[in-house]
Amino acid sequence: MHSHAPTQAVRGWRPRQLSRWVAWVCLLALTGALLAAEPKVEPYEVDSNTIHLWHLDEQGPPFKDAVNDGSDLRGMHNGAAAGEPGLLGLGRSISFHHDAGGTPGEPSLAGAIVTVAPVLANGSEDNAPEGFRFQGEKGAFTFEAMLKFDELPSQARSIALAIITMDGEQSDRIFSFRVEREGFLSFTPLPNSGAEGGAIASIPVRGPHAINTKDWFHVAVCYDGRPGVPGSLQLYWTRLDAPRESANRIGLGMLSHKLATTTGDFAIGNEARNHLPGNAEAEPFPGLIDEVRVSSVARHPTDFCFVSPGKRGSDYAIPPKEANARGGTFQLGFTGVTVDGEAIQAIPPAGTPLSLSPGLHRMEFEIGAGSNFVGRPVQLRCQLGGFDEHWQESVLGMSLTFEFLDAASKPLSQAQFNMTGSSPGWGTGLGDSNTTIRRGALYSPEDARFLRVTLSSGAQDTSGSLCLDNLDIHLPESPEKPLWANGRFEIGSDVLSPMRAPTGWSRGGEEPAIALVSNKDGSAMLSLIDGDQSMGGKWTATQALDPAKTAGRTLIVTWREAYNVITGNLQRATFLNVPPGEYVFRAIGMTNDSRPETAALTLPILVRPHAWQRGWFWPAVTTCLSSLVAVALIRQRNRRNRQRLRELAFQAALERDRTRIARDVHDDLGTRITVLNLAATLAGRAMEREPDKARKQLEKMKSVSRSLVIAMDELVWAIDPSHDNLDELASRLTQNADEIFQDSEIRYRYDVPDSLPPLPVGSDFRHNVSMAVREALNNVLKHAGPCDLTMTVSFDGKLLEISILDTGRGFTATAAPGGHGLGNFESRLADIGGTCEVRSTPGEGTLVRFLCPVPKNPKALPDD
Repeated sequence: MHSHAPTQAVRGWRPRQLSRWVAWVCLLALTGALLAAEPKVEPYEVDSNTIHLWHLDEQGPPFKDAVNDGSDLRGMHNGAAAGEPGLLGLGRSISFHHDAGGTPGEPSLAGAIVTVAPVLANGSEDNAPEGFRFQGEKGAFTFEAMLKFDELPSQARSIALAIITMDGEQSDRIFSFRVEREGFLSFTPLPNSGAEGGAIASIPVRGPHAINTKDWFHVAVCYDGRPGVPGSLQLYWTRLDAPRESANRIGLGMLSHKLATTTGDFAIGNEARNHLPGNAEAEPFPGLIDEVRVSSVARHPTDFCFVSPGKRGSDYAIPPKEANARGGTFQLGFTGVTVDGEAIQAIPPAGTPLSLSPGLHRMEFEIGAGSNFVGRPVQLRCQLGGFDEHWQESVLGMSLTFEFLDAASKPLSQAQFNMTGSSPGWGTGLGDSNTTIRRGALYSPEDARFLRVTLSSGAQDTSGSLCLDNLDIHLPESPEKPLWANGRFEIGSDVLSPMRAPTGWSRGGEEPAIALVSNKDGSAMLSLIDGDQSMGGKWTATQALDPAKTAGRTLIVTWREAYNVITGNLQRATFLNVPPGEYVFRAIGMTNDSRPETAALTLPILVRPHAWQRGWFWPAVTTCLSSLVAVALIRQRNRRNRQRLRELAFQAALERDRTRIARDVHDDLGTRITVLNLAATLAGRAMEREPDKARKQLEKMKSVSRSLVIAMDELVWAIDPSHDNLDELASRLTQNADEIFQDSEIRYRYDVPDSLPPLPVGSDFRHNVSMAVREALNNVLKHAGPCDLTMTVSFDGKLLEISILDTGRGFTATAAPGGHGLGNFESRLADIGGTCEVRSTPGEGTLVRFLCPVPKNPKALPDD
């Protein structure tokens, strides 16, 4: 045994002091581990492409612009708070999660904001100074910042979450770079920017860059200065929870022209637009912003502060992988082919036709540049040779389509209205945009029974926002009588919820969540908010038409719309009601720039004809009809022949029964009657002279009469059709044994199933089996002497087996004595296809086995 001394304090430390010291060491170690887990980022240094750089480390304004002769941020308003913790290595940041009053979610909210001007004003007094630069000479730029959210966008109290804006009250509205509450990062050129287009992309909610309220994020928008080129505007979203070697691109867009150089209210963390009573700074960012930089080039994805300096890129005009492909040959290729709303999964290789099922088809083709081509403005025209020889312009952007359908819901005609660029009333987003009215004419064919309306986000690489309201269809002379129900989208359960649908409308497309219901001034509007360049969404509704009012008539359609649609390189061509035949789809394209290039694309198409439209169909039909008539005649003749055979078979069976009955009457009953008659004669002669002899003859007459009754009963039983089944046959066999062995010295027993299957058997079968068994039992009575007898009956579904085993005298089977009737057994069973087996040993008894195959239907003939 070992004893343990009490724990001693460590050289002057008390136990409580020691535990506190250990706790502090653990806390410091944990803090160090957490700090080591957060990547350390070095602040930017000014380079030749930096226009403005604000580290935002000061405790209050002015916030120094690190660029010489730059513009300091001199205004901090509505509760913005400086000196907040920043990302490790970047010092301090500014919190914009504050306001100075107003209603959350309304234009009256006065949210936190930082501006170049020291004050906010309703006019040009708070504009950036004259000559304030925000882009390079050719229009290229990069706007970037570090963000940390206090709450997710969907939970924000503001209309939107502004990052960097140049937005004024007069003719100085240039751009807005912000986060939308619906979960998008967007860059929008405003009405006075001189440009259309922009970019919008879905913020990741899964994966390594998923949005959260714990980590810092780097966001950027880059424009390479190429107007009208899809993909020239790029959006980046990168989570800074680990070292990164490149920015994470989430979306592409374009600008039609470089931004105007007009200066407006330049602000960080909000918009500085305050031009009406009750309209304040309504887009505060709910969190922290730090390290804001404006550059004169489109920064390379590796040229940001979270990438170590030695790994940063320097090709600012075009990313390297695109620069290498810039000199590639202009190509066209299919990005999708849709037939009757179903995408073709595998487009055939060149020269192989696309084979389609018979019928009328709606065909849609999506065409884009090849993988070795950097997108440039493209003019594209298409033709479906053999169907429509006219060349048609392909379609870009989002669209509103009206399709007239027949009673089978097949398209008869189509009218399509496209939306590209920005509508006249567009602001910075759906919330502050005004809808404008649009109208068109529709022709309703004579056979039109339904009208299908589709609001589509277009090709997969199209992005942007669109809203639709007040859809109305009417006859020119009756504008007060609408032909389209629920055109204001108010009818439906909880219709103002974004993911609910107005009555009659349904979502579709690769990403149905793109189709939303927006709420503007308390009114529901159909919306498409597409920030994904790989998927599309749509709204669809179908309603019945009144042919008495609309057939063959021109209809007027009107609606209100607001949109900002950024097109990509993919274009669409649609062809309706293509009938069976052979066609060739052709597309020709040309780049619309200073170095035009051309390309062509073809796809043969085979719409298989219906069977009746093929050359062999009618000869084959004639041959088949002739063959059917011949077969019908042959079958009719065969039916008559089979009926005749049945009649002959019935007559033959009837003749057999009559012959058998006659034979039995002659051979059995006739003999017994003859014996009876002879005995009566002898008895009459001996009645007076020899009374004893007369009595013997009378006894003999009595016995013969009894046997005669039994024989008659046997004959009647044999011809009675009600007994034509196995169960009745088994009962008859046991009854015969009872009659034969009554008052005899033979002890007998039966082994017969309680019930046999009710299979029908013919009278021949019953009679021959019954007579053979009776004769075998009579042999036992006559020759076996006093003994035991067992009669066993069994049936296995096909074969009826009857065994009669006695323990009597027996005999030698090879020399059977006369009178045993063995020949009768064989002849009777041969008549019904059966066999007989007799085994006997003198002194040991005799076994007689009858094996009788039971026919399934003894009275039927085969049909064929």
